[in-house]
Amino acid sequence: MDFGSFLTQVCGSQRWAMAQGQGGYRVEVPTEVGRSQVVNVSQGRDPDGRSLAWIWSVVCETTGIGDPYYLLRLNADLPYGALAVRDNHVVLTETQLMETADTEEVMRAIFYVAKYADDLEKQVYGNIDRN
Repeated sequence: MDFGSFLTQVCGSQRWAMAQGQGGYRVEVPTEVGRSQVVNVSQGRDPDGRSLAWIWSVVCETTGIGDPYYLLRLNADLPYGALAVRDNHVVLTETQLMETADTEEVMRAIFYVAKYADDLEKQVYGNIDRN
């Protein structure tokens, strides 16, 4: 099964809205009543050339974080994903090796990237749903 079909199957099983965009897919994941988080999923390769799903979501702008070491400390406790800086944004990112991935583990990775990114977004912006 190709990457897009696999992702369509994952999103369809959860009734998540998915759209193909430039460089990958955007998935809107409900995280709690009245809130959702956009998760980006694109195909990449590991150093050995094996197919990966790169799953990431924007948390906030880097200017929203007063203590960058706080983010590093959070990484030690996250069961899914890791916090990073991309351009001028803090992102939560996760990768999945596609040759061994099943729909359950990719679904969980997408959901928890969305959930944790949304939780951190609330810490920065309050109840304003920005992503």
